[in-house]
Amino acid sequence: MAIVMKRFLYFLLGTITALIVSLIFGCILFRFFTGMNPFEGNAFMIHSSVSSRAFSIGSIPNIGLFYLFLNKNNYDSARGVIFSFILIGFYVIFS
Repeated sequence: MAIVMKRFLYFLLGTITALIVSLIFGCILFRFFTGMNPFEGNAFMIHSSVSSRAFSIGSIPNIGLFYLFLNKNNYDSARGVIFSFILIGFYVIFS
């Protein structure tokens, strides 16, 4: 049972880390594209077409995170990074 929980925690670590990296780079790109602060006045949610583009382009550094986890032989975290790509894809499609 402990092995399953450990694998799940590594999967969760990869997913959360990848989503945070995508959010940070997405906010940087949103600021670059629009010139607005993404957290001021809910601008990130109001301009959803720009935010979904920035968030999807902001997920490109996750490729490096994926290979980092693979080189460390942490395959469960690498699977979490792949799952975060799927979550970001759903966000882009439905926003």
